[in-house]
Amino acid sequence: MSVYRTSIVLLGLWLGPGGISQAGDEDWEELFTEGEARMFFDNQYFARDYRNGPNNSGRNRYKPRSERNGYRQEWGQSVQLYYRSGFTPGLLGLGFDAFAMQAFKLDSGGGRTGTGTLALDGKGHPRDSHGKVGGALKLKVAEAQLRYGNFTTQAPVLAANNSRIIPGMAYGWQLQRDWDGLSLEAARLSALSGPTESKARGGISTVYGRLSGARINIDSAQYLGLNYRGEQWRGAYYLGQLEDVWTQHYLNLGHTLELADERSLSNTFNLYRTRDSGASLFGPIDNLIASHALAYRFDAHRLTLAYQRSFSDTPFDYIGFGDGQTGQSIVLANSAPYSDFNGPRERSWQLRYDQRLAWLGLPDLNLGLRYQRGWGVDGSHAPANSIYRGLYGEDGRHHETDLDLSYTFSSGSLKGLHLRATQIWHRGNSAQADGSIDQLRIRVQYPLALF
Repeated sequence: MSVYRTSIVLLGLWLGPGGISQAGDEDWEELFTEGEARMFFDNQYFARDYRNGPNNSGRNRYKPRSERNGYRQEWGQSVQLYYRSGFTPGLLGLGFDAFAMQAFKLDSGGGRTGTGTLALDGKGHPRDSHGKVGGALKLKVAEAQLRYGNFTTQAPVLAANNSRIIPGMAYGWQLQRDWDGLSLEAARLSALSGPTESKARGGISTVYGRLSGARINIDSAQYLGLNYRGEQWRGAYYLGQLEDVWTQHYLNLGHTLELADERSLSNTFNLYRTRDSGASLFGPIDNLIASHALAYRFDAHRLTLAYQRSFSDTPFDYIGFGDGQTGQSIVLANSAPYSDFNGPRERSWQLRYDQRLAWLGLPDLNLGLRYQRGWGVDGSHAPANSIYRGLYGEDGRHHETDLDLSYTFSSGSLKGLHLRATQIWHRGNSAQADGSIDQLRIRVQYPLALF
């Protein structure tokens, strides 16, 4: 049974006999009196320096390789408005959500564009502004909600990207049901909209599939997932399908042991199992990748050690929004801010240290330092008809160092204001796909509740 059909059966079970009924002529004021509106301001400076190669985006694609710039640099500001209504009274409640967002170019150029922050015109120049509007109708029965239209999703097999100044949006239907410590969700999507797209119904693509240069139309994606969270244990299972490409399973298991004197020990295990399905538009896929992270927290400090391994001849690929440049449908310990360390046959380890810098008199200031190293990348055994053939060589090796500093105002007139700066250094040989770069991102975000 497909994810779509399974979800319809679940909806029927939730509604039960006689579940669909009219609210009658009761007052619909709750639709608006229980609604809420908020604004969100997002400012980001994004610079990436390619140490051993050119920037191939924007106007550079029209230039000889020797004349292309070796860096990308964009600075933008977005203003986002969201409205979420309440529900009409009665057993079957109706409501709606709506959004409008606009991004503005503060600085960039045709030779420096390509970070996925700003939209481009037909000649490769960044536009002065771009935006999108949309919304969704929603229906509520008891604790179950059904949405149809535009919405965000954070499912581990299909997650909207929020790392740019305009988030990715999904289009289709979504079903959610919550119990005490347990939640169930399902969705069927016919379109995805990336951060640089003005249309609310964009294409469906994958992050690593786009690197092959193949233009493959994907009509839909769907998933069904179950989440559990208790006092010490947590877990999740998701089944995802990308039409005529793959069927993907995701498994998560975590445990936190609270110790004395503000100390704790956490274990987190993640696994993805992906196999081609339907028309197998990407060629044969038989992928398994897993990670384990051990974190020890003591007072204001946290130390994390992680290991990740791919057991397959193709990379672990995942769904991206819009042109596929941005995506977050990967929940693995060593998926770092720049590289995912998910190459074919790749092994990687991570050492990470986080600290709350309260001793400086700033309890909301946080420092993060991470180092990751990957080795054993071997794409030479990818099937001849695989879309990933030729993306990786043999004996690929790389490493990444991340320095992150963030501060969130927890009180006062600036409550909620979030400041963050992230510096990344990534180096690798030619047999891996991520190249060698230096990257700096500075971000300022501010949420504002209207009512």
